[in-house]
Amino acid sequence: MLKEHERRRYLESLGEEQRKEAERKLEEQQRRHREHPKVNVPGSQAQLKEVWEELDGLDPNRFNPKTFFILHDINSDGVLDEQELEALFTKELEKVYDPKNEDDDMREMEEERLRMREHVMKNVRGRRVRGRRVRGGWAPSFVTYPAPQVDTNQDRLVTLEEFLASTQRKEFGDTGEGWETVEMHPAYTEEELRRFEEELAAREAELNAKAQRLSQETEALGRSQDRLEAQKRELQQAVLHMEQRKQQQQGHNVPASDPEGHLKFHPDTDNAPAPPLIEDKKNVDTSEKKLPEQPPEVPQSDSQHL
Repeated sequence: MLKEHERRRYLESLGEEQRKEAERKLEEQQRRHREHPKVNVPGSQAQLKEVWEELDGLDPNRFNPKTFFILHDINSDGVLDEQELEALFTKELEKVYDPKNEDDDMREMEEERLRMREHVMKNVRGRRVRGRRVRGGWAPSFVTYPAPQVDTNQDRLVTLEEFLASTQRKEFGDTGEGWETVEMHPAYTEEELRRFEEELAAREAELNAKAQRLSQETEALGRSQDRLEAQKRELQQAVLHMEQRKQQQQGHNVPASDPEGHLKFHPDTDNAPAPPLIEDKKNVDTSEKKLPEQPPEVPQSDSQHL
């Protein structure tokens, strides 16, 4: 559906003449794509014999299911897993899709491979399943054919017993007109496509809104980061200025040194007594001069007492 949606949107974007030319080329491309050899039904005798002959290089008249199983059990674990089964369909897919041809859609080829695998695994006979809604998108649809159900216990693994049992059923040799590719049977209706496009548009709008919010948050975060950087620079400058002032203050308190590098310390005069004023000094000197000189005291001898 996504491929068809993109094709229609592309055609709508063109002018009338360009759109007609694009539609003509598309129809021619689809016609050439439908002209391919018959595709065998996956899991049928014809499909397995073709692998036996062209890939394994063995005689198709001596086809042996047990030997075939052992040859394609790549990791020899006794079962064929989904990847080992898908490898069996490569030859059929190459009839329709050429990786070297740009007109062939490799996404469509992988969808076809998935349809083939699910046909062998599930094989709900006679029932056609269209595209269905699953979590995360749409599951590819597939058309079932008369062929044996291989994975009988539905554990997504095919044992040797299950494989051999499938080759014994009558449907194993009934291939009908062959496998019809997905392009021959549209996997959706117009109503399903319309709903798909509506859901796709809603998801795109939601993603655009989220992208816009994310852009706004990124811009706000950038502005906040710029403010933080500016504040950081201001703080660094303030710290640097304080360090410079501190160093200058410490430089003023360092004693000077003599030519030999010895520090010269000056006495601390803050606590020394202040010298007397000149006038006070004169008064002191005058008072000292006015005092009479006392004669020296002569000690009396003991003879005078006698």
